[in-house]
Amino acid sequence: MKIGIDVGGTNLAAGVVDGEGNILARASTPTAANRTPEEICADIVRVAKEAAERSGVPLDQIEGVGMGVPGAISSAEGVIYHSPNIPFDHTPVRTLFRQAWDIPVYLGNDASCAALAEHFVGAAKGCGSAVIVTLGTGIGGGIILGGRLFVGANEAGAEIGHMAVEATDGWQCGCGRRGCWEAYGSATGLKRITREEMEAEPDSLMWELTGGDSGHVSGRTSFEAAARGDAAGKRAVDRYLRYLAVGIANLINILQPEIICLGGGISNEKDENFLLPLRKLVEGERFTHEGPQTRIVKAKLGNDAGIIGAALLE
Repeated sequence: MKIGIDVGGTNLAAGVVDGEGNILARASTPTAANRTPEEICADIVRVAKEAAERSGVPLDQIEGVGMGVPGAISSAEGVIYHSPNIPFDHTPVRTLFRQAWDIPVYLGNDASCAALAEHFVGAAKGCGSAVIVTLGTGIGGGIILGGRLFVGANEAGAEIGHMAVEATDGWQCGCGRRGCWEAYGSATGLKRITREEMEAEPDSLMWELTGGDSGHVSGRTSFEAAARGDAAGKRAVDRYLRYLAVGIANLINILQPEIICLGGGISNEKDENFLLPLRKLVEGERFTHEGPQTRIVKAKLGNDAGIIGAALLE
């Protein structure tokens, strides 16, 4: 029995996970990221113990604790070098945790944890190679090769959101580079594309959907408008899916994985509006070859993936 902790900028969520990948009990608390790393780590310990208490599993029967963290980490050192939206800066979280609860503690990137979970009990179960793509504020990625998690020589592998899809004068990415896939294929990119199409079409239904304020654009605005026959909404969706397809085709051409699993809020759109046209676009972008083809599917585990995958770390 292990505890998995999803360390996010908004919430700290912990769960007791059994050997089959089932979450037996949960606990969570707001991250309150304006505090010190020590204060946040104290809350991480607290929610872990609270989850154990709710599960009825004695603390001495918990084999270890895994943490999935956005950002750069060293699992060997138990250190978080940097995490966006959380004030971790070369923070020795393993040491801080074990000062309060002396138990094995494992660290992993949050997107890698999601990949582990989908490979163990989710949409990629039974696949020797898989890529999990999370479409959120940015684009997260986790890669399974030969049945094992790929993290690269410095544990910074699988930053798939930062491959370029626009080589010249591309949009600025949060990483500082221009033209990154994340700038176009994330929910942030979709909102920007939506606003551009709204500004170009004053009569678009999208203005009504946002109450006349483009600042109220969501990841659903263009999809809803397109489904209701709005031309500008359809252009926004088409542009977005085209950029998404370019990145997915790049992953296929480089890795040829058995499966690519798409997660995040955007992936919840109806298949006829999202997954099916995306597959068709990828078909035209990928390198033509014989043999088995990469399947593109939706991830299964949703928000549970971070907790389950963190518990699988070792």
